[in-house]
Amino acid sequence: MKILMIYPQIDAPLGTNHGIASLAGVLHANGHEMDLMHVSEKYRPVPSSEELIDYIRATEPGLMGFSVMSQQYDWVVEQSKAIRAAIPDLVQVIGGVHCTMVPDEVHKSRLFDYVCVGEGDWALLELMNALEKGEKPHTLANFRSWMGNVPVANPVAPFPDLAKLPPLDYNVFDMPAVMKETRGWMGILTSRGCPYKCTYCFNIEIVDQYIEDGAAKNVKDFLRHFPVDVMMEDLKKLLKENPEINTFIFDDDLFTLNTDYVVEFCEAYKAHRVGIPFVVNGHVNCFEERAARALRDAGCIIVKFGLESGSPRVRREILRRYMSNEQIERSFAAAHSNNLHSSAFIMFGLPYESREEIMETLRLCAKVKMGRFRWALFFPFKGTAGYEIAKPLIDEAKIANQGNYFDGTCLKFGEDHDLFLDKLGKLCNWYVNAETDWECAPIYRNLVAKVEAMDKDTWLRERDDLVAYDRDLSEQLMAQDKIHYTIRYSNVMGVRSDYIKQERDQLATGEKTEAVAYTLDQS
Repeated sequence: MKILMIYPQIDAPLGTNHGIASLAGVLHANGHEMDLMHVSEKYRPVPSSEELIDYIRATEPGLMGFSVMSQQYDWVVEQSKAIRAAIPDLVQVIGGVHCTMVPDEVHKSRLFDYVCVGEGDWALLELMNALEKGEKPHTLANFRSWMGNVPVANPVAPFPDLAKLPPLDYNVFDMPAVMKETRGWMGILTSRGCPYKCTYCFNIEIVDQYIEDGAAKNVKDFLRHFPVDVMMEDLKKLLKENPEINTFIFDDDLFTLNTDYVVEFCEAYKAHRVGIPFVVNGHVNCFEERAARALRDAGCIIVKFGLESGSPRVRREILRRYMSNEQIERSFAAAHSNNLHSSAFIMFGLPYESREEIMETLRLCAKVKMGRFRWALFFPFKGTAGYEIAKPLIDEAKIANQGNYFDGTCLKFGEDHDLFLDKLGKLCNWYVNAETDWECAPIYRNLVAKVEAMDKDTWLRERDDLVAYDRDLSEQLMAQDKIHYTIRYSNVMGVRSDYIKQERDQLATGEKTEAVAYTLDQS
């Protein structure tokens, strides 16, 4: 049987998807076919409903599938309705994080014949096997469906054993096109799961669902690694098939959770001569010198940390991230002492966060002096604890039209705070520069004062010119060897100017640069 799988990444960073690659690997190893329609305006026009229906009629899939994140769900609903009206007999299945977080909502919509909850690697195979045999698979684990007007909700099966999964198949993606857009940066997972309970994330809700259904005992069942030797063979196969890849990004929530594993992985990476730079996610509560040295020696170029907020109260009460500023500073120092470029994720526009607490975040960045930082505005994903915390503040009209978490807040803060967040969202690096002890700080303090004095109309009229001026000013300051953060690689990323200069020098002398002029930092 063939499934047409639609994976939308509209108004979002372009990249492959580990879950879809795993589904494709399982299906292809068992005699089925996946035709993937990767929807992103980044490399081809987003199809209309009519174009999608024409494609379905031309290719005649036996099953229609959707894999969806919350911010893409409304677009999927629109397409599902159009397909149902035009081709009513085509069976539709939907999965992805959104379905796991709010399964009741998706199920009750009755738009989809089957709703997959949890990890569907084996579940989709079982569904397609049953449909191919003409069976009515209403008792399959992980699925919700309908028998007439009677809703059916089955428990999830235990988490898949990663060692028993067939190799992931990324060939369902247009890899040359994706790698052209990402400039050779390829995201990979070496594990699944996370033990932490951050309110803006969905991991703990997934674990709770599995425990409630009796499919897992505790969070330890959620934490799994692909065998290291298998990973090495997969990486080498990917490089052989896709010579455009020049950097791996190991997207595991916590690559550095277990130092012994980090050392084992790094030794294997060297022994198998994988041979290209890589990037990992770290956590300030589990990042030590031994891990930093192993990563450096194996070819790691960037360690990314989720700093999120510099306010201990916000981290504790709103985010449930239990770490101290001292731990944050210590982990960044460990990275820097081992010549690892550091990256931080920060967030503002959090519920019940004061302006002064936002300034605490900016001051901590100025103190740590990480290599780069990426900022975002808080977005309350349905089903998370963060959504419940923020619920009294959510502007439903705003959230319905919010395609990403960079362009404005969807919470009701009032005009003054909204304006401050918009200014910070466009020129966060200026605010951080103004808080540093660098020689450039007075320049940026003056600029921030001018920005802060602007009313809404003046700001909206001048903000694009100010963002463009950031690059001109940066070039002037680099010519004077004055270190600062400048907007590079993304409109929400501040990068240290000495890193930019180092990269330019390497390119100018023909040396192999440690990192290309792009970074694919997804949350």
